Amino acid sequence: MIGIGVVGTGFWARMTHLPAFATLDGFELKAVASGSEANAHSASREYGIPAVHRDYLSLVRDPDVQVVDICTPNHLHAEIALAAFAEGKDVICIKPLATTLQDAYRMVNEAEKRGRRLLYAENVPFIPALERLKRLIDEGLYGNLFRYKACEGIGSLHASWFSDPERVGGGSIIDMAVHGLSFLQWMANGKKAAKIHAEAGTFVHRQQSEDTSVIVIRFEDGSIGQTEDSWSLAGGYDSRFEVFGTKGHALVDLLYGHPIRSAVGSSAEGGAAVSLLHPVDDHFVKDGHLNMMAHFRDSLLNGTPCRSAGAEGYEIMQWVDAAYRSVRTGVPALFQS
Repeated sequence: MIGIGVVGTGFWARMTHLPAFATLDGFELKAVASGSEANAHSASREYGIPAVHRDYLSLVRDPDVQVVDICTPNHLHAEIALAAFAEGKDVICIKPLATTLQDAYRMVNEAEKRGRRLLYAENVPFIPALERLKRLIDEGLYGNLFRYKACEGIGSLHASWFSDPERVGGGSIIDMAVHGLSFLQWMANGKKAAKIHAEAGTFVHRQQSEDTSVIVIRFEDGSIGQTEDSWSLAGGYDSRFEVFGTKGHALVDLLYGHPIRSAVGSSAEGGAAVSLLHPVDDHFVKDGHLNMMAHFRDSLLNGTPCRSAGAEGYEIMQWVDAAYRSVRTGVPALFQS
């Protein structure tokens, strides 16, 4: 049994992490801490959590806690994780890993130095519809992929602190684009970024940081990744993922359409394209948090490799850092091969 201590009881913890820990065998919620004492006690009552701590330092020292789950504003991720590692605890951290590339490196380095696990809680690679898409790709349905694309959009900020770039680390790039970048990372299948070009602006919300962005990555093999992300999508939400290959194309619309639509075959091969719909058996096709936490549980208990660990979170932060450099300079940010 893994004793979990959750730091942060805002909307993300209440909507995803706490329900997942309460649902899955192998986890036991042992403690909670929050900047809001009322929220902490409310979560304690709702999920039967025995210990409520006044601050995260007290929680990471709790002997009943083996894993610290960080669900706080972004600027607190690094300091909580480093404190947990110092106490011999493993860490699950929501996206983004940190607000700066330097802090993300400190987290990964400290975990490795102390022999602790740092698990990066990005749900995109665990969404059932996207896992099904990845199997179709690996089976060769679309041929060789040469472009991958994600679109993630919402119309307003999740909470008031998201308008403070010091607490967020930026704007929609570091908050929303990290999901799309995770999809590109997954589809690139280990290929490294050669250059990143980003455009961003603030159009809807009165704030210092960007509410809209487009990021293009050219990978070392020449393939192209693109993610379009915003806090400025008036009137709705967006969560779409596409892949383009030499034999076909697929679109996954998690909100408004059938989970996976494919078109395979092309005039280049002398035939007409064929449209296909692919069933996804899992009822929760749009959310990967249960799958993600089950994977984390198995990895922690068995010591097996994790599909979304500190290394993946750190690479995403490298891309975020490069995107912001591109926005500032107006030219692509280059990577050494």
